[in-house]
Amino acid sequence: MMITQATHTKVQKYGTGAINVVFAHGSGIGMNHEFMQAVASKMSAKDFTVYLFEFGYMQQMQTSGIRRPPTAVSKLQLEFIALLESLALSGPLIIGGKSLGGRVASLIVEQTHALGWFALGYPFHPQRKPETLRVAHLLTSQKPGIVFQGTRDALGSYDEVLSYQMPKHINVHWFDHLDHSLKPFKDAELSQIQAIEHSVLELEKWAKHTLISTKFSV
Repeated sequence: MMITQATHTKVQKYGTGAINVVFAHGSGIGMNHEFMQAVASKMSAKDFTVYLFEFGYMQQMQTSGIRRPPTAVSKLQLEFIALLESLALSGPLIIGGKSLGGRVASLIVEQTHALGWFALGYPFHPQRKPETLRVAHLLTSQKPGIVFQGTRDALGSYDEVLSYQMPKHINVHWFDHLDHSLKPFKDAELSQIQAIEHSVLELEKWAKHTLISTKFSV
């Protein structure tokens, strides 16, 4: 791992692969959380160069030790875009994150040179508020996306997401009996780390065959 400075945040860099990945955290965990580190480690073993970073509110949480809710999504979008501009990555790029990070990536992807976006557990709605949907921009999006979702995700279960009629260029990959953090319920056949490993394999195939084959030689 290498640590570099970009805009107003430190960035952890993993791997030397041909595909650049800028990966954002979930609402309550930072880039040093075991989930984020596991994903970065698995990606770096594939054809990815991974950049982990933290939004400003998370940096303040880490410094103060006081938990706080995320900043307004509109501000997080600006932070993500500013980071991409600061990194100025050349070559193939995909952006994404865990939960909130994936949502922000999906909101900004059309404004960037990223080929597509991904989410590990997309927050289709807030917990216990299934009527408050976060899908309007997905239904009108142009760039491809891929979501890795547990069928028993409290922020978007299998039956709920099917009813949204997502466009064909957004692929939802399902894991039976896993939750929003890809943790298993009793009936699950996969552990969390197995789900992460499978997600990374599918993400690499998706990136190479769906996104890059027509634009880059990797």
